[in-house]
Amino acid sequence: MNGLSSALLLTLLLSISGHSSAQQPLQLSGSGGGAGDGALPLNDPLLSTRGSWNQRYADQWNLIQIGLVSPLGIPVAAFPQQLQSVTVALIDSGVDYRHPDLPLQQLWRNPDEQDNGRDDDGNGLIDDLIGWNFVGRNNTPWDDHGHGTHIAGIIAAGRNNNVGITGIAPNARLMVLKVVDAGGHANGSHIAGAVRYAVDKGARLIHLSLGGQQPTVAEMDALNYALERDVLVITAAGNQASADASRGYDQLPSVLVVGAATPEGQRARFSDWGPALDLLAPGVNVLSLRAKGSDFLRRNGAPGYQPASAVVSQQYYRATGTSFAAPHVTAVAALLLGRDPQLSSAQLQRILLHSARDLGPTGTDQNHGYGMLDAAAALRASPEYFVEAHLLRAELDAANQLLLVGTADADRFLRAQIDYALGEPPQQWKPLLPIAQPLRDQPLISLDPTTLPEGELMTLRLVTEHQDGSRRESRLQLQLPGEAQ
Repeated sequence: MNGLSSALLLTLLLSISGHSSAQQPLQLSGSGGGAGDGALPLNDPLLSTRGSWNQRYADQWNLIQIGLVSPLGIPVAAFPQQLQSVTVALIDSGVDYRHPDLPLQQLWRNPDEQDNGRDDDGNGLIDDLIGWNFVGRNNTPWDDHGHGTHIAGIIAAGRNNNVGITGIAPNARLMVLKVVDAGGHANGSHIAGAVRYAVDKGARLIHLSLGGQQPTVAEMDALNYALERDVLVITAAGNQASADASRGYDQLPSVLVVGAATPEGQRARFSDWGPALDLLAPGVNVLSLRAKGSDFLRRNGAPGYQPASAVVSQQYYRATGTSFAAPHVTAVAALLLGRDPQLSSAQLQRILLHSARDLGPTGTDQNHGYGMLDAAAALRASPEYFVEAHLLRAELDAANQLLLVGTADADRFLRAQIDYALGEPPQQWKPLLPIAQPLRDQPLISLDPTTLPEGELMTLRLVTEHQDGSRRESRLQLQLPGEAQ
C-alpha cells in the first residue's frame, strides 16, 4: 500500500506535530550549524565521496558549486545557526515519504486537519494532512514516478544525519501536492488547483519544475493569485536548448526562472535561455533521493539511457535537467526566509539575483541571467541592496527613433551610461548617452538610428553605478540594416 497507513500516519502525526509553527526556531547544533574556525564536516556519507558513477568530481558537487559547503564538506560560515520553519509547496509527482533520508519532520503538517475522515478545514478535501493527490483525488501524494522525490531531496534531505546525501534547507517543510501521474504527465487544472491550495494553506514558496505545453489560463490566473499574495514562485527554464526559457511563465515578471549549469560552471547546452532566464544552478548529474523502485529516466524514454544506470547506492539517483537546478534556488530561498521571515518575495528575489556569481559576458545576459546561484553570498547579502542593469530589447517607435528598453536602477543610484562597440568581441567602447535618474522596464534612451553604424554587428552596453562604487552591466547585440562601411 502506497497510501498513508495507520502506523505511518500515527508516526507522521507524532513526528510533525508542532513543527509547522514559524514561532519554533530550529536549532542547528554541532557541525551542522555553521563553519567558523575548527568547524567539522557534515557526516552525510555521499557528501564526502566522488566517482560513484565514475565521474571526476564530487558526488554532491552541486553543494560545493553554490558555495553551501567546502570541498571537505564543511558548511559555509554564513549558514544560520537558527532557522524558522518555512512551508514550501512542491507541486510535482508526489514524494516517497518512507525514504530513510527524508525525515518525517521535513513534511508540512496541515494544522487545520485531523485524521478523522472529515473535512475539518472546510476546503472540500478530507484528511489532507501533508498535502493532496490531485491526480488520484485523495490524501496520499505518493510518488509513483520519481521526479518529485528527487526534487524533495535536493531541498530537504536529512542534513548531518549520517545517512546518504545532504539536503540544503533543514527548515523546509514540504507541502506535497501531486499533479504528475506515473507516466510523467500533468493536467493544467490540477496545477492551478495545487497553486491555489498552496497559497490558501500558507506556503511562502511554490516550486514548479514542470514543462511541456504552454500554461493554461487557469494556471496563469492561479500563479497571479500567488504572486499577488507575496508568494515567491520558482520554476525551471526548460530543456529544449531554445530561447524560450520559462514555458510561458515569463508573462509573469515576478516568477523566478532557473536554468541548469554544468560542473564546470557553464550553462548546460540543453538549458533554455532568453530574456526570461533569471539565474543558473547546478543541473547536470545532480544526486538526490530515489523514490522506491523508480527509474524515471527509463520511464521517460531518455535517449541512450541504460536502465538503472542512474541509480546510486540503491536509494539515490542522479538526474540532469533544469528541473533539478530550480530546487537549489527554492532551498536557498527557504534558508533566507528561515533566517528572516519578514522578507517579502520581492526582497527574496532581489537577494537571490543580486548575490549571484556573474558568468559569461560581464553583467546580466540571456545565456546566464544574473549568473550562478551563490548561497554563501545570498546569506551574507542585505535585503535592501541592489544594483540593476538590464537591457531588454531595442525597438523603433512611430517616429523611427531607436528606443533601448530596460532597467537602470539601484537602491542608492548614482548614474548610468549606455555605450556601444563594434566587432566580436566588442572593442573600443564609445559613449551614446548618460542616464541621470533610475528607470525601470521602460525606454532608457531614444536616438536617431542613422547616427549608428549600418550593417555591422554592434554591442550595446548599459552600466549602472551604485553610490558605493559598485557597478553592474548588461549587454545587447544589434545589427542595423544596410551595408557595412
